[in-house]
Amino acid sequence: MNEIIIAQDNRLTTSRYELSLIEKRVFYFIIKEVRGKHLNGTVQRDLFDDMNLKINLSDLTKEINGRENNIETKKALKSLRKRSFEWDNGLDEDHKDYEWFEVGFINYSEIKNGVAEVQVSKKLMPFLVELSGHFTAYSLNVAMSLKSKWSQRMYELCQKWQGTDGFRISVEDLRKTFVLEGKYSRYALFNERVLQVAKRELKALYDIGQCDVYFEFTEERSGRSVEMLRFKLFRKNTMNVKTTHDMLLELIPVFQKLFNTSKMPKNDVYIKSVIEHLQRYPNLIEPLNTRIKEI
Repeated sequence: MNEIIIAQDNRLTTSRYELSLIEKRVFYFIIKEVRGKHLNGTVQRDLFDDMNLKINLSDLTKEINGRENNIETKKALKSLRKRSFEWDNGLDEDHKDYEWFEVGFINYSEIKNGVAEVQVSKKLMPFLVELSGHFTAYSLNVAMSLKSKWSQRMYELCQKWQGTDGFRISVEDLRKTFVLEGKYSRYALFNERVLQVAKRELKALYDIGQCDVYFEFTEERSGRSVEMLRFKLFRKNTMNVKTTHDMLLELIPVFQKLFNTSKMPKNDVYIKSVIEHLQRYPNLIEPLNTRIKEI
């Protein structure tokens, strides 16, 4: 199976929301469809409107369930419409520059004649297609194969920190991101039911070559309480096996330097379009990477 790379704004990766395993798979599929339609040039790039997607129901069902089960697909679409994510810019609410908003993952869904029609809000579109330099690229194949919603979220967080050895986050912030402020109040339960579940699944897939990253973590305590977590990331490139993600990350600064994007805005727009194209067609990344090195 060819690897499919999709991407989303980092703000979406770290925003506060909770989706079930199947709801998240539906949303992954929607991201793929939105980005495909956008990159094909069928959507205006500077002025967004709500986007209506028409998806063959059997294709969607097979992707999210691995079998024909239209009832489960309908149930997932119905529940996804009621879900939303919220984001703020981190400032105090009384600050003059404070920003906050909440948006649903989809506006509506409809099934007719074997086709599912799904509408994505114009407020959500920039998080899926108009990516700045701060975005999370990840394998759709890996994301769809995960069997825990916590593995899905932790995989995205690991991919957000692509190109680094790891990241550090407070237990409080991670709970907030996963909407777990009122659940698993004891750290031991949070560790057992969330962190260890994701850690085991990603490591198992990594060991059989179906995932390019896994994590270990250490705890930082204040007295007897665990307050911070330091995640160490392990990738295939530590064994000299580079993924298309790694190669793309190598190409981006080369493009930016060659086209002087910091001083030439038009070139910056062009390079972003090239990166989006490579994300959609990852099979082009390796030969391009090789050719540039030869030059």
